Amino acid sequence: MKTKKIALLLLLLGFAGANLLCAQKLTVSVSNIKPTAGNLMVGVFNKENGFPDVYYKGAKISAADTAMTVTFTDLPKGKYAVSAYLDVNKNGQLDKNFLGIPKEKYGFSNKANNPDYKESIFDFHSDITIRITLK
Repeated sequence: MKTKKIALLLLLLGFAGANLLCAQKLTVSVSNIKPTAGNLMVGVFNKENGFPDVYYKGAKISAADTAMTVTFTDLPKGKYAVSAYLDVNKNGQLDKNFLGIPKEKYGFSNKANNPDYKESIFDFHSDITIRITLK
């Protein structure tokens, strides 16, 4: 009887340990990707300094559909902001006109209209999906 209790306890501890090891996921769902050409660039930021150019984690995927999803794993809990843009000409940067106005589509977490870290931050404590519509 005592052996069964110990075995059950070890089994329960094993399940609890496995759950602690599971990576938390930040999923970024980006829509209004038009034209479906070039690369979708998505950046995750963990500090205001450098936003929206110097990201903590980033992804570049070929723009193959009008809506796409990027998933980031192994992010520690904390505050983050996300930016995305469509790099149509694949030059690795958000092209702007002489006034500094973007010529390629872009967007930020929290539906922020401008590249403002404070408007874009959100709490990340467990799996979450952030939705960005490019403008």
